[in-house]
Amino acid sequence: MSEVATVAIGWGLTFVVIVTYSLWVVSRGRTIGRKIGIGEVHQSGQLQESDLPTDT
Repeated sequence: MSEVATVAIGWGLTFVVIVTYSLWVVSRGRTIGRKIGIGEVHQSGQLQESDLPTDT
């Protein structure tokens, strides 16, 4: 194998590893977020406690 092919394979494998790891991190973050209640989607017809007017 030539040096150019070796370098191209190295860069390709590095790219695949970085993309795979990035997708895993995003997936793991979403899973953890759901478990602790961050980023929950609420139905638009319901009021949240923070939407209620205050009497101050």
